[in-house]
Amino acid sequence: MAAVQVELCCLESVPSRLSLLDVLILKPHLDSVLQHDSDTPTVLFIPQRPQVCNRTGILLRVHPTTEAEISSCGGGNSPNGESDRPLRLFASRYFLRHHRLQRLRSTGTVRPLEAVSLDRVVLGARSRQSLRWAGTEQFTGGLLELCRSGQVVLARQGDPLLLPQHPLLEQDQRQVQQHLLDLLVLECSPVTQGRITASTSLILTDCWESADPPAPSFPCRPLSLCVSDFAHYADSLSGTRSLLDTRRLLGSSLLDVLQALECRLDVHVVDTQRWHGVKGQQEAAVDVDSCVFVSKQQLLKLGLFNHEWVTLSSPGGSYRAPTGELDVRVCLCRERLVSVVVVDLTLSQDLQIHDDVGFISATLWFNMTEGEMIPMKTCTLRMKRWKPSPPDPDCCRSDSFCRSASPPFASELHIQPIASPLYSNLGCYDNLLAEHFSTPRVVSQGDILTVPAEHHPDLLENNSEGIHRCPVLYFRVQKVCPSAAEREGGGAHLADRTHTSLYSEASTNSPVPFSAEEGSLWSSLSPPGLTKTVDLISSSILPHLQHRSSLSGCTVLLHGPAGSGKTTVVRAASRRLNLHLLKVDCVTVCADTPAASEAKLTSVFQRADALQPCILLLRNLQLLLRARGAPEDNSRVQAVLCQLLSSVPASVAVVATVCKAHDLSAGVMGAFVHQVELGSPTEEQRRSMLVSLSQELHLGRDVNLERLSKLTAGFVLGDLKVLIVEAGRSACRRLIQTCGGQRQEDLCSSGVTILNQDFICALETLQDIHSKAIGAPKIPNVRWEDVGGLENVKKEILDTVQLPLQRPELLSLGLNRTGVLLYGPPGTGKTLLAKAVATECSMTFLSVKGPELINMYVGQSEENIREVFHRARSAAPCVVFFDELDSLAPNRGRSGDSGGVMDRVVSQLLAELDMLHSSAGVFVIGATNRPDLLDQSLLRPGRFDKLVYVGINEDRVSQLQVLQAILRKFKLDPAVKLQNIVDHCPTHMTGADLYALCSDAMTAAIKRKISFINNGKNTICLLQ
Repeated sequence: MAAVQVELCCLESVPSRLSLLDVLILKPHLDSVLQHDSDTPTVLFIPQRPQVCNRTGILLRVHPTTEAEISSCGGGNSPNGESDRPLRLFASRYFLRHHRLQRLRSTGTVRPLEAVSLDRVVLGARSRQSLRWAGTEQFTGGLLELCRSGQVVLARQGDPLLLPQHPLLEQDQRQVQQHLLDLLVLECSPVTQGRITASTSLILTDCWESADPPAPSFPCRPLSLCVSDFAHYADSLSGTRSLLDTRRLLGSSLLDVLQALECRLDVHVVDTQRWHGVKGQQEAAVDVDSCVFVSKQQLLKLGLFNHEWVTLSSPGGSYRAPTGELDVRVCLCRERLVSVVVVDLTLSQDLQIHDDVGFISATLWFNMTEGEMIPMKTCTLRMKRWKPSPPDPDCCRSDSFCRSASPPFASELHIQPIASPLYSNLGCYDNLLAEHFSTPRVVSQGDILTVPAEHHPDLLENNSEGIHRCPVLYFRVQKVCPSAAEREGGGAHLADRTHTSLYSEASTNSPVPFSAEEGSLWSSLSPPGLTKTVDLISSSILPHLQHRSSLSGCTVLLHGPAGSGKTTVVRAASRRLNLHLLKVDCVTVCADTPAASEAKLTSVFQRADALQPCILLLRNLQLLLRARGAPEDNSRVQAVLCQLLSSVPASVAVVATVCKAHDLSAGVMGAFVHQVELGSPTEEQRRSMLVSLSQELHLGRDVNLERLSKLTAGFVLGDLKVLIVEAGRSACRRLIQTCGGQRQEDLCSSGVTILNQDFICALETLQDIHSKAIGAPKIPNVRWEDVGGLENVKKEILDTVQLPLQRPELLSLGLNRTGVLLYGPPGTGKTLLAKAVATECSMTFLSVKGPELINMYVGQSEENIREVFHRARSAAPCVVFFDELDSLAPNRGRSGDSGGVMDRVVSQLLAELDMLHSSAGVFVIGATNRPDLLDQSLLRPGRFDKLVYVGINEDRVSQLQVLQAILRKFKLDPAVKLQNIVDHCPTHMTGADLYALCSDAMTAAIKRKISFINNGKNTICLLQ
């Protein structure tokens, strides 16, 4: 059934038969929601503007009701004559507050959803009384009776367990309700929300360290400040706890005291569109770009009234962040008129810890500082009460003034649209401006106006990346004309469509502000794991913008693996610097002839010049310069590119991205002033990326992102994103197999929890794909139990590999040893030893066969060796295992090839080994059967400086250990005595010979099993 639009209405009280998380609906409207009748139907409610970082809807129990019952519960009667009004759901005040839906007329959609039966529910008691009560038979018996009686008992992860009324629970319903409020649903399986049945396993634990219990169901007192509130703080100016600064008083009157009151406020730039629905005076919407949002407690500390007008300016000097890490210097900014608005920070999880900080929009910061970079941390601004100027300086006025006084309205407002790559058609913005100025806006000359245009159907752009909507339009305030009654003078004015005439001028160029979105990695100003690269690119571009007269345009070459986040880095740098971003894929610039490519490339730079100041991003530059046809055709395009880069304006920064820098010629690389490498992320960077990518997902309690970051060595941002997606698909497949009778859509709507097994399955899939495609390193699954004997060899290898990892201070003493050479007869376990070392030390393992690096083309063999060590350094800590090393590094001067290929290969290998001393965490293990054939330079200290002989286990004890390690995963007959088998074996058998013996025995057992089956017998296949 299709979803139905509904509106949530608040009830002052809830009928006793319901829980605080149930909802009511009028009986005539019940058929519009459900297809069939049910005693207690369940529906899925999806808010229109979700207030939580969770895309899963809310599973609800819907109860039919009447108008009389709604009136008795304080819900009000349905207005007459509103046929177009959506259906109404009636919920308790606790429900609205718990799900952060207190906004006036919260709307959404509902559709019927059959609740999934839960296998397991983990309850956490937040008080000792509730823990003891939930452990009694009174609670368990009452819950079991509720399930058996056919009532729908719902549980949702993160919600309290609120049950319907039942006589077996307890007579005192208020006490039962309090106990249930203290029982938090910590985990649900197999979905995050569903139905508790009689077969559901219930696990009870304590969670004393969890968050405070949910707020009670009674409504909070609305904010109402009076003069006595402010007088209390004004009287405490001499104390040390007040945030208000004392200044030299000009007189002794109360007006002089109020004028002198001034405070400093720590502000943080955030995306203020989350408070778009906040109402101001007379229930009018507030201008989020002209407000500083604070908590109620902070407002009381400041001694201000809600919606009071103040001026913000820079205090000068410096400010140290609360953590003491960074000394943030605040740039000089002009005085700005703003309104102080109280908001509930509990609705925003990411802002709850900043209850003593004010929040402003990126547009307000841009207009205050005239385009300075947005600070990453909080900064201090000076706040002062705003006093309106009298209309006539000669008139007498009272010493008091009204706090609700507002700035005057402007009679005329002249604006200019700003050219931006986000949109090209500006012929349909009249309706957007009319809607924007339906709310009074604070405007000053030179301001940048951001007009939301996200839902406008005409502002669609179609480019190489697909069709997208333009999120915002930019305008610059050219002129503000005051009303005739106001005397001439600058300052801020209000503008709306009632009092102000709006005039549009010709388009102009200007930097624009971008919202500081912290939730998404892709639009963040500091993407997790990529912050250092963003800082480097921003610091490279900024001097060219600040010193345009003396410096030429900035050109940056950004190279890194595919999917490493190059475009994300450039986008974050452009948002930091308030620059437009013009993205051009060089595939679209390529043409059949060099002349056509030259024309397209020139038009790209001309468009960038028309959008300045901006960043021109040339993606995949190597595709444009790839050789096609005659060499002179390719050189022509290169010459045009170099000429355009040298003549680029100072306000245009050109950033080109390539996967490998050596794909470009030396002339093209020399045309770029800066070259930045974006390598593979470290373990800590991968962990921060995984945290950001999975913040909107339901992760199981067994998921350890820190452990996962170790297993994803060598993965870049794109790989981690694919890993998250593949883990979600694996979780959906697992859920479908577990709950075969449910629809896939209903299962996904009930909330999918991604477990550790889903990540492991996805990781194995991706590693297999990468290993086959590019030879990406992976961690083998070989333990010391799989290696029999060779105890002395194990100790020698661990002293070389494990000791520097456990004692990194040895590196500072110059005791770093990175190379081990294993030599001995074939089949003695040299390769198995190397894999076991990588597994036990939690290191990635890169196995390289010597002959596979040799290539017929000149210089390609050396390139293959460089690529192997490059992958090893990016996946550190890593073990590089060279098998058959004698075929890769023979004695130089004795090879039979005429071109000296092997000599150059050996020289390249020696150079890479010498560079390992500056790359901590990369160890090289070589294996050979003929150490006499190796070039002697490999064996000097600092390279393969430790030679370990791996011989044949001739003693019976070692042979027994090898045989036990091989048969560890085999099913043996109890009559099998391994010692007797070892005694009958020759003394010179290697580990490979013993494995061949076991393999032949398993083959014989399988044949015996087949013969038994053919004869009508069915027995277990055991080795005898």
